[in-house]
Amino acid sequence: MRAHVVVLETAGNQAYIFGSNKRRENVGASELITWVETRWLADALGGGGEEHRFRDHGVEVMAANAGGVTLLVETADEGRRIVAEVTGRALQDAPGLDVCGVVGDEFELTSAAALADAVEKARGALLGVRMARPGPDLRFLGLPIAARCTSSGLPAARIVQAPKPKDADERPTEPRSAPSLAKLDVFPHALARLADDMGVDERKLAGVVEHLNDRAEWVAVVHADGNAMGKVFREFPQLMTGDDDPFGYLERFRELSAGVDKCTRTAFRRTVEELDGEVPKLLPLVLGGDDVTVVCDGGLALPFAERYLANFAAESAAHRHVGQRMREAGYELERLGACAGVAITKRNYPFHSAADLAEELTGEAKRVKEELDAQHCALSFHVLQESAFTDLGRLRREAQVGEDVRLTAQPYVVGDGAVRHRHWDDLKARVRALVAEREGERVIPSVQAHELRSGLFHGRDVADARFGMLQTWLGADDVVGLACDEGSLFWTDDEGIARTGLLDAMNAAPFLPKEA
Repeated sequence: MRAHVVVLETAGNQAYIFGSNKRRENVGASELITWVETRWLADALGGGGEEHRFRDHGVEVMAANAGGVTLLVETADEGRRIVAEVTGRALQDAPGLDVCGVVGDEFELTSAAALADAVEKARGALLGVRMARPGPDLRFLGLPIAARCTSSGLPAARIVQAPKPKDADERPTEPRSAPSLAKLDVFPHALARLADDMGVDERKLAGVVEHLNDRAEWVAVVHADGNAMGKVFREFPQLMTGDDDPFGYLERFRELSAGVDKCTRTAFRRTVEELDGEVPKLLPLVLGGDDVTVVCDGGLALPFAERYLANFAAESAAHRHVGQRMREAGYELERLGACAGVAITKRNYPFHSAADLAEELTGEAKRVKEELDAQHCALSFHVLQESAFTDLGRLRREAQVGEDVRLTAQPYVVGDGAVRHRHWDDLKARVRALVAEREGERVIPSVQAHELRSGLFHGRDVADARFGMLQTWLGADDVVGLACDEGSLFWTDDEGIARTGLLDAMNAAPFLPKEA
């Protein structure tokens, strides 16, 4: 029996979602990305695509989530038809969204190993196809000269009426690009889907959109990503426990993919329920597969990220097609871990830059895989006080004194895992020491805290001297939460680098609840 693997994927999702600082457009963009694996795929398969099986219909969906689809088809012509229909719908309904597909080479569907190899080759071929074609930005050239969209900066397609300001008599007009218009058009559908994902009232969620767009002082992007997912899927035949039937492999591949997606959604829903407030001020703009990207009020970002990571690890351990199957197969991992990056910025900071920073922070957090293993979770964050574009490398260099002193302890391990002075509980202990009160006043006065902060940038000796004076003045018991090795603000890691978590705690304190 001969077959082909078809892979369809979106790319540049963060740029597409956060290409505008308008929250309605962010929400609408997230909706259009989901249409790849839902509406457009269903239409291409003639409806009922999830129930199609290869032996009966010549096509079968192996995985469909997070803007990506993997299918098994009988003929190359059928694969090309599906790719053409989905990508054509994307061009028509979601201008600016980058959707690319490839039909893999024909192969003999004789074993699980043959199918796994075909999937891997098709994914590799997709990278080459994507690199060889023009990107979506070339669809919106500035010649002939056109007015610029007030939201995206792209050439405008139409003049529209904007919402009427409170102090205005008439609604102003503004030029909007085709991508902006498409995102706004699907906003009502997107809001209904997000409300269902969160389990909250749709009308109240609309108020959250307006809060994040117009009223919040600090807004955050939280990006979370599963650990070692590529490795798990590449080594998936090990989880087959000796079964080499290709259709058994296909079924279990689909179960694993759907299981990971279910863990993500359940962990997210549980986290929303655990947060304070009837409708937490957050919006899940990417939710599927092992990926989550949330825009939220700055005060929710760190509690959300910590709880989501813990919930995802617990869900993956308990799920019968994920953690249980890994344990039954004697796999090296018994559950899936995840890492998160949190970028907290002022509301009007360019959101595409905040999203990029959150992804960089997630990459930094993934160092936990080297220090512990991929079953563990970790979190990195940054509170951006400046308005200029920046990158994580520069931010971390600014928190460095000489070659052997680092003023950050990130990333922090969340959940179980033994790491010296770099567990999330260690950070919270430092925050509690900083914000502790006695008789309505801070135990550590803000002036003294500022002195400690400025001392850090003069090096370890100066910082510890000021800390010693503070201990003498207040008493060691009142500042014990800030101390690391032998009463110092610092400890020395395995590489001989002196590190402190005080600066992290000072940055995190305004964004963590006092009882944290």
